[in-house]
Amino acid sequence: MTIKDVSDASLHTRGVNLNYIEENQLRIKSNKEHQSEENKDDSIYISQEARKLEQTITDLKKLANEIPEVRHEKMEEIKQKIKEDFYDRPEVILQTAEKIMDVFGTKK
Repeated sequence: MTIKDVSDASLHTRGVNLNYIEENQLRIKSNKEHQSEENKDDSIYISQEARKLEQTITDLKKLANEIPEVRHEKMEEIKQKIKEDFYDRPEVILQTAEKIMDVFGTKK
């Protein structure tokens, strides 16, 4: 086994490098601690557009809650009329057409 000659200059360079590394690690640690202190005061900004959107959503939820429940009896009545071809009768078709014309303002 051979032992290489280790000069004083080589040891000194290693010592300087170790000191530099230790100082750098202390600096990094200090910066991290400082950053975590700064992060304690974080805040957010909510834009005017986001606030309007939130209000719109709130308003829509209120409107949705005001919509009346489906009247199941009425739905069953309509289903029964469809089965019985009630809506296929000429007088019902004419009455429906007249109501549509009234809504669009083009009455005869």
